[in-house]
Amino acid sequence: MLKWVPCDSRSDMEARASGGKVLGTLLTCDANTWGYFQTLEGSHLNVGYANLGLVPQAVLDGQRMLVGINEYLVCYDLTIGIKCFSFRMPLVFHEFIEIGDSLIVRDEMGFVGIAQDGTELWKFGTEGVVESYMVTSSKISGKTTEGSRFSFELPMRRQ
Repeated sequence: MLKWVPCDSRSDMEARASGGKVLGTLLTCDANTWGYFQTLEGSHLNVGYANLGLVPQAVLDGQRMLVGINEYLVCYDLTIGIKCFSFRMPLVFHEFIEIGDSLIVRDEMGFVGIAQDGTELWKFGTEGVVESYMVTSSKISGKTTEGSRFSFELPMRRQ
């Protein structure tokens, strides 16, 4: 997981990145909170987002940076510094579950499988907010904050 560096304002964010390599600026609708992710090589991805109470998350997958923010999952190719894809989540992004040949990410009320090119492979919704879960090679199971249990068979076995 890459470290999120919060900034006081957009101008503060831009000043901190000046002189360095900026991969780009990722903006969501109604951006009111600012910060950036920095790679080990020192490149910055500037981010402006509507503060919904969750901090953006970013992980590296080889030479790709995956960013989850509000209702978006965005991928950047670090070798050429461009956005590879932007995927709109069913609900607000919460966390990366699995990274590899395909991705599994969680939103507030479910899970989404996403291909390397950003195509949705599958999605499972729950009847309430996900409280806890477990992922195995063949299924995702857990419970909601309301106490309902769920279990979904994954469409393809994980390697």
